[in-house]
This record gives sequence, structure tokens and C-alpha cells, in this order.
Amino acid sequence: MSIRRTVYFGLALSAMCLTMCLTSGGQSSTYWPSQKWRTAPPESQGIDSEALAAAIDQVIEKPLGVHSLLVIRHGYAVVDATFYPYDGSTPHDLASVTKTVTSVLTGVAVAQKLIRLDQPLLPLFPKEGPAQADAQKRKITVGDLLRMESGLDCGYAPGERELEQMKRSANWVQFALSLPMKYDPATHSSYCSPGYHLLGSAIGAAARMTEAEFGEKYLFGPLGIRGVVWADDPQARSHGWGDSHFFPQDVAKIGYLYLHGGNWDGKQIVPADWVAMSTAAPTGVRGEHGGMGYEWNVANGPNGRQYGGTGRGGQSLIVWPDLDMIVVSMAGGNAGQIAQLVRQAVKSDQALPPNPSAYAHLNQRVEYARKPPAAGASSPLPAMAASISGAVYEFPVNPSRLDSLSLTFGKNGEARVDVEYYGQPLSFPIGMDGVYRLGPNGPFHMPAGATAKWIGDNELLLDVNFVANINHYTLDIRFDRDQIEVTASEASGLIRNGRLTGKRRS
Repeated sequence: MSIRRTVYFGLALSAMCLTMCLTSGGQSSTYWPSQKWRTAPPESQGIDSEALAAAIDQVIEKPLGVHSLLVIRHGYAVVDATFYPYDGSTPHDLASVTKTVTSVLTGVAVAQKLIRLDQPLLPLFPKEGPAQADAQKRKITVGDLLRMESGLDCGYAPGERELEQMKRSANWVQFALSLPMKYDPATHSSYCSPGYHLLGSAIGAAARMTEAEFGEKYLFGPLGIRGVVWADDPQARSHGWGDSHFFPQDVAKIGYLYLHGGNWDGKQIVPADWVAMSTAAPTGVRGEHGGMGYEWNVANGPNGRQYGGTGRGGQSLIVWPDLDMIVVSMAGGNAGQIAQLVRQAVKSDQALPPNPSAYAHLNQRVEYARKPPAAGASSPLPAMAASISGAVYEFPVNPSRLDSLSLTFGKNGEARVDVEYYGQPLSFPIGMDGVYRLGPNGPFHMPAGATAKWIGDNELLLDVNFVANINHYTLDIRFDRDQIEVTASEASGLIRNGRLTGKRRS
């Protein structure tokens, strides 16, 4: 038995031991939240309510852009908070935590012998593969995609240029397969989202259904996960790298599944050895062979051993196995401090003395976090508003993903902004009083809204918030005859103080 296999076998035994030990102790493994999570005061699970309340206050005051916070310990939800404008009534974009889901589904597909990690990639896509693929490209395997070691020239430059190009192409799989080779497969690692689109599409091709359908049948359904919204590409293939939408409570179920070695209520959903391999520390450094692991972001840091997934804008699934604890946060900005704040609230492996007043204070802060701000006074419309109302301004392709913008100002203070996002038309009512007019206006009919304020005779500050689809734009717009000058920022990092020039459509 190789050293690598010995390590994985030992980890698998540890995962099974954890399940057996917890079962004998009568704690979390005897409870399976297929319908919903049970709840308990934080003190009963060794967590300080006041510290959690302080964490919620920091989210609000900073602000950190957090949309939701769910903390699970010993199978109990000790806090389940949402932050305006997200109210938890719809699933939320996971961004690149989707890659972690794709990694799980790869393990399920391998267990079913639908695919192998050493299986060559190109034969899975006979119509989209290059007609004359070179020897390097023919060597790419399913496992190379899983470990982000395809060798494709993708993910080496700052940003995600190849992803943006793929999303504007007619056939995404064909685009990804046509990328030139930079290295031999299995020699270097790079963060390549198109590679994970190929991986999700490979699962779909082998299973003869989309990755989302495969997930529903073999993972989501058995765990009681409902209401998943997962985007398709132009050929109806699920986005293997991102754009899946889950309720936070269901994301926690995936962490709970791995915390229990892939077992769910007596059924082995994911093989225990796959869980062990996925949650083992990377064997190399980032950029080198073995540096990316299986997209479970394993680390030994100041908060102890942890694994999980992270996504743009602050999407996070964290499993702390030594604490028997799961933290899920969804966001539309920068939620980097939230895990540390939650970890500081953990005081003991045993129950703390009850603290009803602290628990009541926590619940009060959770309720406050859901509330919208008070409406302010609407700024009066300048004379220019009438001349630009309804005009469409077009932008060249840019990092913001906004292709055009149009503002309409009506009677009684009513206003609306229409944008093209990757060419898709979206329309948002504008709250001119500082309060979002939320509705199913974002991509995939998810909640979104906008606010705006005139800060000069020819200058408008516009806030467009996609909410459950992460993106949150602040656009400082200056109007000048037949064009607009825009300073654009997006909270999750797509663009920072970018300068856009929009030409008025004739």
C-alpha cells in the first residue's frame, strides 16, 4: 500500500470513527436534518450568545456585506440570521462554492463507475473537442480537471479572463477545450473555472443528464435539499464552476454529510475514502502539482483544522471537525472576518450555564438585522432628468459585465433602471428614498433592487443590488450630452473604481 493510499485509508477510518463515536455519544449523528435543522440556545452547545450578537452587530456596522449567517454545532442551529436586503426566502448564489459541490458529485459519479479519475477527457466530448488535438491535450484526464491541473492556459493571469471570454462564447465546452496548452497535465495547478465547467459537463455526459439533474437524483434528494437553481450554458449544461443557488440551510447539509464521512442516516451517499481524500491537506503548494487538492480548501489555521468551500463575494462553507461545527455565510461583499468572529464565540466543548438575557439579546439583534432602513427624503429631479429619461447608453465590453444602462423617471417620484448584463435585459425599480424596491428582478428571477440619489445637476449616484445573485454595483454617473461617464465599483470585486464611457444609442 502506497504512502498516499495509507494516508487516505487512515483518514477514512477517522471519518468512520467520528461517525461511530458521535453515535455512541447520542449527539449529532443520531439526528439527520433532512427536513430542517433543530435549534438550541448557543450556551447549550458551548457558545456565547453575547459574542454571536457582537458578531452580528459588526456585520451591520462595518458593513461586511453579509447576507446570511448560519452556525451549526452538534447538529443544532444556534443562530440562523439574514441581513437586509436578503431575507432567506430564496436560494442564494454560491459562486465558487459550486466547485465544491461539483467535487462531491465527481465522487458520487466515480463510485457509480460512470467516470474514472484517470479517464481521458476528450472522448467525452466527441463533437466539441479539437479535430487535431495535440498530444498534451489528449493526455488531460477527469482527475486533472478535479485537481485543477489540466495544463490548459487558463487561470494564470490575474482575474478570470478565460471565464469572461467563455461566458460570451456560443459553445462553452468547445471554448474551454480550444484553450491552448501551457503545461503538461498533472504538473502545474491554476484556478481555472472553465476547467470546472468541463468537469461538471463530463459528469453530465457520462450520466446522460445535466450535472444539476444528477445532483438532484443522487445528492440533493437524499439529503432533503430542495429548490436548487443551477444555471445552464447555451447547450443546457450546468455551470460546473459557479452560478448554483442553494438555501444556506441546505449548504450546511453538505458540510454535515462530510463531517459524517459521507454517510446520511445510514446510507453512504459519498464514499468515505472520497471524503477522506477531499479533506486531506494538499500535497503541494498552490501553482504546483497537488497544490489545489479536490476543491475543499483544506487548511490548518488559527481556528484549527477546517475544510469547506469559498466563493466570490463572501460565500463560505466551513467545517471545523474538531469542534463538530459548521458555519455557512452568504454575502455580497467581503465577509472575511465573520468566521473569526464566530470562532471566538466558542467557549467550551461542554454546555455553558444558561443565559436567557444574552440569548434574548441575540434574538433581538437577529430580528434587527432583517429590517430595512428608514426611508429618507427623495432628492428633487434636476432639469436634466427629463432629457436623459429613457435614453439607452451602451458600454464596450468591460469587467463590470454591464453592456448598457437606461434610466427612466416618471411621475410621483417613480424611477427605473434597465441594464443589459452579459446581454441579458434586467429591469429594477429604483427607491429614490434610499430603500430598495425589491422584487424578482435579478437573474433567474431572484430578488434584486436599486436606489439612487442626485448629488448634482448632472450627477447621479446609483446603487444596483442583485442580492441573491451576489453582484452589488455602485455607479457614479455623470451625464454629458450624448454620453455618460461612469465610475463603477462592484462589491464582490469584479471592478473597483473603473471608468466606463457610455454612448447614447441613436
